[in-house]
Amino acid sequence: MSQHGATMAFAACKLTAAPLFIAHTKVLAPAAALDGVPRNAGFSAGVSAICGPEMMAAASLGGMAIAVAGMKPKRRGMKTLVHAAAPEAEFYPAKEIGAMAPLGFFDPAGFTKSGGKEKFNKYRAAEIKHGRVAMMAALGAVVQHFVKFPGFEKVPAGCSAVLTAPGSYGFIALFVVAGGLELAIWVQDPGKEPGDFGNPAGLGSYDDDMRNKEINNGRFAMFAALGIIVADLLTGKDAFQQFGV
Repeated sequence: MSQHGATMAFAACKLTAAPLFIAHTKVLAPAAALDGVPRNAGFSAGVSAICGPEMMAAASLGGMAIAVAGMKPKRRGMKTLVHAAAPEAEFYPAKEIGAMAPLGFFDPAGFTKSGGKEKFNKYRAAEIKHGRVAMMAALGAVVQHFVKFPGFEKVPAGCSAVLTAPGSYGFIALFVVAGGLELAIWVQDPGKEPGDFGNPAGLGSYDDDMRNKEINNGRFAMFAALGIIVADLLTGKDAFQQFGV
């Protein structure tokens, strides 16, 4: 309670308790003065009327009303302060989309142990993007054994294509295009789910089941693409030749 409210409350208490300690004034007949001059009877009666019990009760009620009026704004302020300090709901990454069999909550490096939902969404969007690129890369590594673009007929398959012209030119062009899409077009909207950049195929299947499948396939593709690259560097065989056929 503020100092102003406490002062008014104390004044109200004094006014309320006053009738308990002040006896009702009784009108007395004017006594003769020692010097022979009589006292004013009207003055004594006026004092008795003014200090009567009705006047004291009215003063008490007025003091209580003033105290209550002074306390109300402070109560409203206290309620507002308590409402503003309400704690936020705790965020559990293990309950988000992507926590499923057979891997469960997949965070082997512990990136999302702290940082809340904002940090989790950042890494989830990165995971989905890398998964999508890995799925195309793993599939493309196999297809390039059979399919060659015009002008690239002499470019070898596998990782050596990046170091052989005109394959190296194609790699540079692909890198620039991918960077432009990443920085200008496929920018994560904070108001949407991580990885939601629209549905270019228009299949209308962006539900929880399809999102779980995409994340799982993307994780598998990241391991597959990494394995293809390592095996190619060690053996010199492209993705299809690694099957042993």
